[in-house]
Amino acid sequence: MAVADGKMKDLSISEIPKKKDGNPKKAAKKPQQQKKKIEGAALIGIDVAKEDDLGEWYQQVVTKGQMISYYDVSGCYILEPSSYAIWMTIREWFTKKISTLKVREAYFPLFISTDNLEREKEHIEGFAAEVAWVTKGGKSDLEKPIAVRPTSETAMYPYFARKIQSHRDLPLKLNQWNNVVRWEFKNPMPFIRTREFLWQEGHTAHLTEEEASKEVSQILDWYSDVYQELLAVPVVKGVKTENEKFPGAKRTETIEGFIPATGRGIQAATSHALGQHFSKMFDITVEDPHAKEAGKASDKIYVWQNSWGLTTRSIGVLILTHGDNRGLVIPPRVAEKQVVLIPVGITVKTSPEARKELYDKVEKMAEDLTSVGVRVEVDLREGYSPGWKFNDWEMKGVPLRIEFGPKDAEKGQVTTSRRDIEDKNEARGEIKVDDLKTAVPELLEKIQSDMFNKADKAYRDHRVQVTNWDDFVPKLNGKNVLLVPHCQGGKCEDEVKAKSARTSIGDGAAEDAKAPSMGAKSLCIPHEQPEGIKAGQTKCINPDCSAPAKSWVLFGRSY
Repeated sequence: MAVADGKMKDLSISEIPKKKDGNPKKAAKKPQQQKKKIEGAALIGIDVAKEDDLGEWYQQVVTKGQMISYYDVSGCYILEPSSYAIWMTIREWFTKKISTLKVREAYFPLFISTDNLEREKEHIEGFAAEVAWVTKGGKSDLEKPIAVRPTSETAMYPYFARKIQSHRDLPLKLNQWNNVVRWEFKNPMPFIRTREFLWQEGHTAHLTEEEASKEVSQILDWYSDVYQELLAVPVVKGVKTENEKFPGAKRTETIEGFIPATGRGIQAATSHALGQHFSKMFDITVEDPHAKEAGKASDKIYVWQNSWGLTTRSIGVLILTHGDNRGLVIPPRVAEKQVVLIPVGITVKTSPEARKELYDKVEKMAEDLTSVGVRVEVDLREGYSPGWKFNDWEMKGVPLRIEFGPKDAEKGQVTTSRRDIEDKNEARGEIKVDDLKTAVPELLEKIQSDMFNKADKAYRDHRVQVTNWDDFVPKLNGKNVLLVPHCQGGKCEDEVKAKSARTSIGDGAAEDAKAPSMGAKSLCIPHEQPEGIKAGQTKCINPDCSAPAKSWVLFGRSY
């Protein structure tokens, strides 16, 4: 990243002054702040390269690509149809999955009473700095402030206590798709760090720990599939350390993503085994159905609970992973429009009859593709050249462009251009018109798999095993996340973070706004453990730690 005014410029999008209409003002840039313009930017719209200034690039991509619009409340954004369509695709897919576990949909109020929120001190301490409070109703002060939900455990569990009166009421499995508010005071970044965001939050109660644990793992697998199968984004499945687990949870399962442009990890979704912590706080009990078999009195037992959540952060991870210097690159499975059809070769000399004939053929192609489940847009806008349209749709990330003109009609074929391939010549191909209904769906699946494979290779190339502390910071500064032998001690973990933050980044530093001030924290203890840890013999990565390593732990700078 460039250094401006003697300070590291953050990747995050800074607070942007707004005009009365809610749109951002364009502040005059100082000479030293001028960005290197991309050649041809007048056509493509994105005028800053991703590798030169990721923050500015991201701001342009999400706005010019029509994913978000600015709003007049800081840290809140309008999700435009193209981004909301991605969220709705995720929602539909995930809802079908959890319905097989007999999870039912519900909705709980946005507001949480002070008494409920403060019943579980350990839990709320993790959110205390981010809770938004309503203190007035109309012109009157409220007797007690009301919290806007940062998460819904304390809102939902009094209901669980009333609803669960017998072991026959178990399991109780509820999910809601809703918004939450966390009053972030850091620089906001659309999708990644916002004051209001959308998510789903599942909350379930079970009779046994075994049953609850099985669900936690299943949900994590589905979260992994959302990212890998739908968004073409690779993730690492693992368990959070004690330091990083969800407040009040017994165990937090997680999927961790990676942003190659900065070398930073990012938490993608989490599934929490809450144990009996909340059931004890909210007195959610049932009689022990096995007590009589054991010759005991019918004792009360506390239920075992889970919670799990996935947010619109997923859209930001998609954008940062796949986007390039022409704009968005959207995976076909979640793209609002998978194919755009553009007539070409029409000039002022083209007769109205010839124009109509060409347009009719293009519309017929769209009908054929729609009939086999392809989401198609036909661009018949007048007054725009084909070149302008090409760049417009490329900026919006539509996976496949199909061009059709008089010369194509003579050959009985169309010309295609894949959005995921940066070299425009390599991106081009031809398909026979008669083969469109089979060839286009196949090509879209090819694009989907190629996008995942490219991102997966980048993540694997930047997951580096390190066993010597002297290599830790240099490898970290090479835009990597690190698999290191670690004792899993919380104090030791804090020391690793502090040491990696203090060290000067020096040569080969990651071009990251937070480096070197940001140390490496633990991202997860990966489920898939490489060989090499010998019980009681392998040394912890921290040179000042005397405890032996228990496992490989993934460390990295993180959002």
